[in-house]
This record gives sequence, C-alpha cells and structure tokens, in this order.
Amino acid sequence: MTYPIQLNLNAGKNKPFTSKKDTCPFCSPDKLTHILEKEPDLIWLMNKYPILTGTWPTVIIESLQHDLDLTDYSAEKLHSVITFGMNHWLDLSHSGRFKSVIYFRNHGPHSGGSLAHPHSQIMGLYNLDYRDNLTPSNFRGPVFFEQADCQCSISSLPIGNITEFNVMLKKDGHLSAFADCLQKLAQYLKNDFLMPVDSYNIFFYEMDHIYAKVFPRFTSSPLCLGYKITPVLEDSYINSILKTLRSPLYFGD
Repeated sequence: MTYPIQLNLNAGKNKPFTSKKDTCPFCSPDKLTHILEKEPDLIWLMNKYPILTGTWPTVIIESLQHDLDLTDYSAEKLHSVITFGMNHWLDLSHSGRFKSVIYFRNHGPHSGGSLAHPHSQIMGLYNLDYRDNLTPSNFRGPVFFEQADCQCSISSLPIGNITEFNVMLKKDGHLSAFADCLQKLAQYLKNDFLMPVDSYNIFFYEMDHIYAKVFPRFTSSPLCLGYKITPVLEDSYINSILKTLRSPLYFGD
C-alpha cells in the first residue's frame, strides 16, 4: 500500500506565484540562500517552501533569464541543464539517504508549478518509493524514433494523462541525445499537438532503464481524479501524432 505525503499549507502560505504577479525570487540570485551548488547560469538550492512532509525538496534554477523555456535552449545550454539535473538526481538516488528520489520539470499555468521562471525540482522521498505506483507497461507503446542512444514511444497505458511520450535512455546512451529528444517533444507539444498546449511536464524515472515522460497538461479528467481511469486518444489521433513525429520536422530523416 502506498501512503500519501502530507501537505503542510502553513509552510507555503508566503510562497510566490507568477499568476498573482508576485516578484520572482529566482530573478534575484544574489538574494538566494541555502545554495547546494552553483555553475554559470545554473543554481541548485533547497526549496524555501517545503510544503510536503517526509521529503527533502530542492530546486534547480536553470537560467537567469525569466522568460526562457527548455524549448528555447541552445544545444549547449540544453545539454548542460539535463546533465546537471540528471547527475544530481542519480547521485541522490544512490546515496542511501532516501527510499526514492524524484526529478521533474513543470512549464506553464496548468503544469502544477507556481513560478514561470525556468526551473526543475529534485525531491528526496524518505518513506515512499515512486516506482510502487508504476508498471513497465506504462513505458511501452508505438515507437516513433530509435537509435543507439534513445528510444521514443507513445504510451499505450499512460499513468495519468491522455497522451504521454516516453523517452528511454539506452544502456551507455549519451545524455545529449536524450536531452535532444526531450526538447523536440516539448517543442512538438507547444507547436504542433492536436490541441493548443500552453503547459507541459517532464518526469524522470530510474527503472530497468532511465526514462522520461513528456506530456501536455490540460484540466485533469474527472475519471482519472475520481477513479484512476485514464482516457487515451483514439487510434486515428495516435496515428496522426506518429505521422508528424516521424516526419523530417521532428524525428524523421
């Protein structure tokens, strides 16, 4: 049985929100505290508002530019951000300090994040293994891209969203290729998905391989919220998505 993580509302009562037009704290790096590591244009620090009990929450500020997004990053910037985050995530995962460690990224007003400034989060979970909620089937489906480093597919059994794109990093695969796939999928969602998308999430998983899921965010289905039933797109729509992703515009030759 998986026990819930408790929410401490009092810890987050002063948390800033972009939607409320609060001042963005990530735009003033000289005022930040509890910094764990710092590189040019990258800062890893403790989350100032630890609203989830039983966790060790941290934030990676990916850029000092407030309006930038992963979809806009240069190849060099993209690779440095993903490498920085992956290395710290895996180091914590293997440290023995936590039962499991999650690494994820929010973008847009429907993604669950409070600030628009480009950032991701690494969170140690003391009493919960996120893999207990997952099955290998959640990461399988029609493949639209594969090479020596990565495999990309559409999930036939998504965890909780109508469409989830899986990116698998193969054994000894290069992180740069993995990062390139994530960026292309985020760009596809923002520019060419079947419905308008202003928000997306990227979640990372350590299972038999390293995986990431990229998916658009909309208002959650009541079937998913109330019954853990995740509606999926009909085959005709999946085929349309596959056609676009396999084209030269994204993953085709």
